[in-house]
Amino acid sequence: MPIFGKSKIGDSCFIDSTALIGYPHGAELNLLKENPDKIEGCEIGNDSTIRPGAIYSTAKVGNGTRTGHNFLIRENTIIGDGCLIGTNVVIDNDCNIGDNCSFQTGAYIPTGSKIGNRVFLGPNASLTNDKTPLRTEYNPEPITIEDDATIGSNATLMPGITVGKGAFVAGGAVVTKDVPAWTLAKGCPAIFSELPESLKKPNRLG
Repeated sequence: MPIFGKSKIGDSCFIDSTALIGYPHGAELNLLKENPDKIEGCEIGNDSTIRPGAIYSTAKVGNGTRTGHNFLIRENTIIGDGCLIGTNVVIDNDCNIGDNCSFQTGAYIPTGSKIGNRVFLGPNASLTNDKTPLRTEYNPEPITIEDDATIGSNATLMPGITVGKGAFVAGGAVVTKDVPAWTLAKGCPAIFSELPESLKKPNRLG
């Protein structure tokens, strides 16, 4: 399997033979031919299952990480223990993700995102960080998602917002402002209402 540089793989891991582990980025690409041993590489925690996809150099994933196929985890991203990174999920650089999260097929997490513990992203949920892409200077406004929040399938979160602890964003919603803790957001643009009592509990993750 392609393992680059000084990558560290924990005990009792399954790493698919076609996975790219510690893939170089930026200036590190120049080291591929002349000094491949100087590539920083990535870190993978114990008991992890890594299917075909790529984890870039300087990324760190915790114990018990599980991935689907064709995933991407970019440089300087840190992911906690017990997370599921589904098929075709993209996590860009400089993200910080907590423990026991579940990101379903096709979810997208852009540069700088901060995600707490036990957060669920449904299929094709999309976080954004740039209000005016390619029209103004790139000045990303990262999204924060707090512990136990749920983001439904095909929901879109606009740049710079915070989704509070335990909040529930319905499938297909377009969220343009902060979602208070333990609140339901639904519609386009999303409107807020009180979360039903039956949903005011932590996500069953981890």
